[in-house]
Amino acid sequence: MIYLNILKGKDYVDVCFVQGILLEKDFPVLKNDNKRKQVRSIQLKRLEDLNHENFVALLHAASRILGESKRAWFIK
Repeated sequence: MIYLNILKGKDYVDVCFVQGILLEKDFPVLKNDNKRKQVRSIQLKRLEDLNHENFVALLHAASRILGESKRAWFIK
């Protein structure tokens, strides 16, 4: 699952990956902000800062990993 997190007092938007811990080895752009246990995120100040090719690869990897994960809690 992916969600956007707009934090009060911050100048960026978090694009959060719920089980991002499983992705951080292959995608070092993912940050562990606020000492989260599972969630990792990309922090964007401007849409132009997003590397589109890398983001699409990240989405594909997230979809594959979450589909294979026994901890995935959502219904397909």
